[in-house]
Amino acid sequence: MYAGHAALATLAKSYRSRVPMALLVPVAFGPDWIAWLLDAIGYPNREISHSLVVVGIGASLISLAYYFAARDGKGALVVWLTYVSHWPADFITGLKPTWPGGPTVGLFLYARPFVDVTIEFTVIALCWIAYRRSIPAVARNRAVGWLVPAGLMVMHLAFFATTSPALR
Repeated sequence: MYAGHAALATLAKSYRSRVPMALLVPVAFGPDWIAWLLDAIGYPNREISHSLVVVGIGASLISLAYYFAARDGKGALVVWLTYVSHWPADFITGLKPTWPGGPTVGLFLYARPFVDVTIEFTVIALCWIAYRRSIPAVARNRAVGWLVPAGLMVMHLAFFATTSPALR
């Protein structure tokens, strides 16, 4: 899943409006940030970025940092869940490690592009609808608001078209 991670951040925002979207979106991509950094330094290792153990540790560290900065326990839980949502979302579309030395699992819907895009677009739309319901009506009625899910859908298509299946 790619753009769906950002969509899950909008869903998280709908539950806890006090948590900044500027935090939730990067948190939703947390394991990918680690993977990109490891790739950049020449040490690609999905077990270090995407395994269940590392996702749990990363989610806990980020949510604790948020808690100590904001003194918001419910917000810290939302941050934790947003980070953790990365693994099950990736399980649906890709293949991900469970733990260091453990099996790699997933539905690998990237191999079925039509199904992948349908699921990703559905996640984007449903998360956006939940988010829109959480904002004031005056902001909700702006037509420009639909540019966000449309942009996420275009972003996913661009990701899909330009990324090798082995890297998804």
